[in-house]
Amino acid sequence: MRLTRRVRHTGVALVAASALVLSACGGGGSDKDTFRIAYNGDGGHKEWADATANQIKNVLGIDASGQSYATFDDLRTDVTERTIETSFRTGWQPDYPSIYNYLGPLYGTDAGSNDGDYSDEEFDDLLEQVSAAQDDTTAFALQDQAQEILLEDLPAIPLWYSNNSGAASTNVENVEFTWQNMPDFGAITKPAGGPILAYGGQPQNPLIPTATNENLGGRIIDELWEGLVRYENDGTAVNAVAESITSEDNLTWTVKIKPGLTFSNGEPINAESFVTPWNYGAVGANSQLNSYFFYPIKGFDEAQADEADSLSGLTVVDDQTFTIELNQPEASFPDRLGYSAFYPVPASAWDDLEAFGRNPVGNGQYKLASADAWQDDVEIALVPNENYQGEVPAANAGLTFKFYADSADPAYTDLQAGNLDVMEQVPASALSTFETDDKVQAFNSPGSVFQSFTIPQDAPHFEGEEGRLRRQAISMAINREEICDKIFNGTRTPATEFSSPVMPGYNGTIAGNEVLQYNPEKAKELWEEANAISEWKN
Repeated sequence: MRLTRRVRHTGVALVAASALVLSACGGGGSDKDTFRIAYNGDGGHKEWADATANQIKNVLGIDASGQSYATFDDLRTDVTERTIETSFRTGWQPDYPSIYNYLGPLYGTDAGSNDGDYSDEEFDDLLEQVSAAQDDTTAFALQDQAQEILLEDLPAIPLWYSNNSGAASTNVENVEFTWQNMPDFGAITKPAGGPILAYGGQPQNPLIPTATNENLGGRIIDELWEGLVRYENDGTAVNAVAESITSEDNLTWTVKIKPGLTFSNGEPINAESFVTPWNYGAVGANSQLNSYFFYPIKGFDEAQADEADSLSGLTVVDDQTFTIELNQPEASFPDRLGYSAFYPVPASAWDDLEAFGRNPVGNGQYKLASADAWQDDVEIALVPNENYQGEVPAANAGLTFKFYADSADPAYTDLQAGNLDVMEQVPASALSTFETDDKVQAFNSPGSVFQSFTIPQDAPHFEGEEGRLRRQAISMAINREEICDKIFNGTRTPATEFSSPVMPGYNGTIAGNEVLQYNPEKAKELWEEANAISEWKN
């Protein structure tokens, strides 16, 4: 998922450090505790962030407000560098269709997208059991138990699930949205010709599969590459580069690659195309944001600790075959191999990986239009890959992601004018009108994006039992249904747990989820219990 977004829109000038704390200095030299929800101002989040903060302020009687960053990149930089001390907007767009993918990457100890640094041994143990489960019924029950822990600790405050509330211009046809809330870009056609112009933004990182875990870069990578498996629009996993992925014990998997496949530059795709980047991604010293996804493979702990330079569980058998030995049996392991962390990388990339990240070479339905196709803060232009040998070739003349930095409103204006062809989420300003706007094609259906805000585990007043009480109080002070109706005009659904209603195994009645229901009296009671431990100074 990416963070949005893989959440995967899930960031006004950087604010002063004194404003970025949950326990900040007030005027007159006296201490004053404040609560802020940081968000990226270029993503249309101001209205809901302010409304959420106002509800918390009115119920709990504290100083609470939204806090805007100019861009998503600015916000993510402070989050990933752990220089942010306020709560901050978070979201998740799943990487493969599984509730586990919402839980492990975001809340597993030391997971790559665990931005709040949450850690719980019992939760981690349950996740391991989920991975080892040999049938869905067992896995779903264990996932529910893991979510019960999250609902008590609230490392993030679940808010709502985003619908597929996207729009397209009248210049294009055959627009469909996938289980990831993203347009199926390759299937879109444009009768007048020319590339499909899609909403996007400046990627946070170089376009390297193991280094990109955010939505703006992830959407580009997904068009440039194809994995061992790919996902149909409904989330079904089917073999792509893999001819077969088989196992007799769900512990050791044998992967056979289809013969004759190449990258867009003509280099052959072979076993090393997968094993080399997976090894690189797993080694801790390489600081790859997607390293967490290799944890099931034997040798991951040693690679992360820099005690080994490769995963002992990976073995190249021949040019077209390699084996994967896991730490424990996982019946559903192949389903995750369509995520970008597992994409192949050509041998030439290792000559200069930094340069490769600016001008990547993949094996998907598109390739970069030229060596300077990526224009920072402007756009990135893709064209069909003539060497693509898969089952879903691009049905159009190309795909250009236009980068919008300030907000989604200019993008929607461009969409109405025919200067943009598709965007996966309309801005808040258009939510009440886009479905009746004859200048656009409107789409509104259940989606997989989960929205929340995260409170760092070590933030003042939010550690231990005091922190648990305050997190629960804040959650119960939020009227999610009111915000979904009045601000999002029914294009969001109040959260009842930590994943999405469209995921297999979703359970909207998990024990403890009453903490996600609006209950102002209970919220005040919990807040006062926390004050008995350590007083919040207003």
